Amino acid sequence: MIYTSLKEDYLEKHQYRVSLYARQIAKRLSPGLIEIVSFAAAVHDVGKKNIDESILFKPDRLNKDEWELMRRHPLIGASMIMSKMVKFSNSNKLKPSTIALAVLQHHERWDGSGYPDGLKGDDISLLARIIAVADAFDAMTTDRPYKKALSNEDAVKEIIRCSGTQFDPFITEIFFNEQAHILAR
Repeated sequence: MIYTSLKEDYLEKHQYRVSLYARQIAKRLSPGLIEIVSFAAAVHDVGKKNIDESILFKPDRLNKDEWELMRRHPLIGASMIMSKMVKFSNSNKLKPSTIALAVLQHHERWDGSGYPDGLKGDDISLLARIIAVADAFDAMTTDRPYKKALSNEDAVKEIIRCSGTQFDPFITEIFFNEQAHILAR
C-alpha cells in the first residue's frame, strides 16, 4: 500500500495492532464479539484523520488548544461513522450505531474521569472498555515522538496498576491472562 502521509501510515498500523489486541480480549469473552470489536478497534481513531499532523506528532506537550482539539477525535470519529463516511461490510453484526458508540467512548475511564462524557463503570460500552485496554497497550509499547516505548511486560504492569481507575478490572484481568499466555510461549 502507498501511504499519502505519515498520519495515514501511523493510523493504519496503530489501528491494526489495537484491533489484534482487542480480538485477543474478545475471544476470551465471547466468540460473537470478535468481529464487532475487531472492526470497532480498527476504526477507533478515525477521527484523528481530521487532526493536523503537527499536533498528532508534536514532540512536546500539547498546549491547551491542541489538547482540546485532540480530545475531540472520538466525537469526530463517531460522527464520521454515523454519517456513513466509514464503509461497513454486509455483516448484520456491524451496526453503525454500535461501532460509533465504541469509538465515542474509547477514552472514557472506569472511574468516570475520561472523556468526552465522563462516563463511569458499566455505563461505558463493553466494546469501548475492551478498546481502551488494547489502545493503551499499543500506545505504551510503540515509540512516540514524545516518549520511548515500554516493554510489553512494563506496559502490562501499567495497565494492571490502572485497573479500577482507568480500566475495567474484568477486562484488565482478561488482558493480563492473555498476555501472560502469549509471553509464556
